Amino acid sequence: MHAFARIISLGFALAVLPVVAQVRTEGVPKRFDVADTNHDGKVDRAEYDGFVDEMVLLRDSNRDGKLSRDESGSHAAAKFDTIDANHDGSLSFPEVEVFSWADFATMDANGDGGIDRDEAANAAKADQAVK
Repeated sequence: MHAFARIISLGFALAVLPVVAQVRTEGVPKRFDVADTNHDGKVDRAEYDGFVDEMVLLRDSNRDGKLSRDESGSHAAAKFDTIDANHDGSLSFPEVEVFSWADFATMDANGDGGIDRDEAANAAKADQAVK
């Protein structure tokens, strides 16, 4: 599904969690359960994309279609400059999408197309070690 269509479909859910929500930050089990929408014990690419999309929409408090450094949250702050590929001081949906593809691949340590609880926990530990 194209990014714009995903934004529209999730727009009705706007009502936080960090941008590039990643299945792996604080409260790994809780976030994992939210992202694992079919409850099969793995977060596949489609589930991950939906989770990231929803988090971006929730964090975009001024509804301008991009995230400022303040809107991105503390988790993304360390990665903000990496995600902001065009260095305009905000994260566009396409920038987040590109980053999330690479991030998903990193978390999917065994390359089976899904992130299981162990992979999510290991990624969270690695992420904390970098901070």
